[in-house]
Amino acid sequence: MDEDVLAEAAAEARAFGAGPAAAVDELVRGLLGQLADWQQSIGELGCALTTATEGRPLPGWSTDAGRTEDIGGRQARTTLLEAVARHHHARLLACSPPSSSSTMRWSS
Repeated sequence: MDEDVLAEAAAEARAFGAGPAAAVDELVRGLLGQLADWQQSIGELGCALTTATEGRPLPGWSTDAGRTEDIGGRQARTTLLEAVARHHHARLLACSPPSSSSTMRWSS
């Protein structure tokens, strides 16, 4: 997922006479909902496995798989949010950082 997907959604909305911002918003909300469902499913699976083992430790493979899925879900969410920031604020993000001579000095 990158900002190009969001730009495509906006362009398609424009082509059909719809609002591009609303189209991007709908897409992002839908994707965030799917990511939330993913995280919830991972949690439910972990609870079910824990219950099924009746207090015994979970096998290492299941713990590793759960951790991998959890990390994947969090990375996907971060990637989506970064794409949203780049889509909406590309001009700001393209600016170079201030030089050392123009940095602000903070006083206490």
